[in-house]
Amino acid sequence: MQSEDRLIHFSTELIHPPAQHKKADMQRLYFDLSKTKDGAYDNTDFSAPMQPRFHSRRGQKTQSIALFLPDRLVLVEEWVDTPLSSFIRKIHDVAGRAFDVLGLKPIIVQTVTLRSTFALSHFADARMFLIDHMCGQAGRVAPHLQRPIAVGGLKFVLPETPDHPGTLHVGIESFRHSQDEVFVEVKGIFTNQNMGPNELEQSDANVHLVRAFISNHIFPFLNQYDVPQGQPL
Repeated sequence: MQSEDRLIHFSTELIHPPAQHKKADMQRLYFDLSKTKDGAYDNTDFSAPMQPRFHSRRGQKTQSIALFLPDRLVLVEEWVDTPLSSFIRKIHDVAGRAFDVLGLKPIIVQTVTLRSTFALSHFADARMFLIDHMCGQAGRVAPHLQRPIAVGGLKFVLPETPDHPGTLHVGIESFRHSQDEVFVEVKGIFTNQNMGPNELEQSDANVHLVRAFISNHIFPFLNQYDVPQGQPL
């Protein structure tokens, strides 16, 4: 398996006590962010009063969204064309200024979702790799489901422990956009955060934890199975 995965999605929810966002404050925030390197957006959308958003689109698929709900700030980078470090700086830019301009109270919960793909070295079809090879289901699925499988895979929920912060929701699937790639999604849920404008480094740690879990745990888990067919595991 190729050791370098391809990150395609970053997102985070910064959940705080409910607040009302005035349009004038949102416009000021948008202007303030326009002067930053990583937090600037190309457009605004105030058509839904309780869901103002800033957004940018680059090329056919890449887009950036900042969504301001009453109880959370949601930042999304889809089909990313920037490194994870830029996303972390964006969290600081947007959240840091939102505390000031919108008067947000401290963030009590953060979710972090990262999606990436791994290219297989010894299998041409990720569905065969995951279902038949890893899970030993060759010849056992189709007779019962009796329909083609577009996407198949595994899901895990790993609870927080004293030694491992955050609950991790892990999805490992065949990638619908490329037959020989495995799609991985890890969503970390971090509670009891109490992050104010001076504690946003904790959000960095949460993002890095999810990233490290993909690199240090998901990759070796999958890689042990990506061997030439017929070779013992």
